[in-house]
Amino acid sequence: MSPFGRQRRVALFIAVALGAALAIASLSQPRELGIGKRKKKVMPLVVPSQKVYSLLKQIHPDMRISKKAMRVMNSFVNDQFERIAEEAGKMLSIYKKSTLTSREIQACVRLLLPGELAKHAVSRGTKALAMYNENMSSR
Repeated sequence: MSPFGRQRRVALFIAVALGAALAIASLSQPRELGIGKRKKKVMPLVVPSQKVYSLLKQIHPDMRISKKAMRVMNSFVNDQFERIAEEAGKMLSIYKKSTLTSREIQACVRLLLPGELAKHAVSRGTKALAMYNENMSSR
């Protein structure tokens, strides 16, 4: 197999992982639930490694990943998440807006990621957002 084929597979895998990170952006902070004197429930943090592993199994069911490689992927996804959030914050201040929407996130992803990687991340994020909206409308 040529090295370019392997690089392309790795790039696609990273794009899928980033798309998943964008999709879980709203779940990355713990939320407190409950009203009044009831005991407050804290939702657990969503760890990118769980999504990365499930995506790896979807794409290549027979492939495995070491703990060290998973730590690298976790760091990479968290770093990209922070970069996207920082760029989105800058964009909001430039346009004098106070609400962060999927449009700003999409623009930041297109700015920060190169070509094909950005296309895959945007399509994955759009798909996740559509699924979220569909689930929220059915409730």
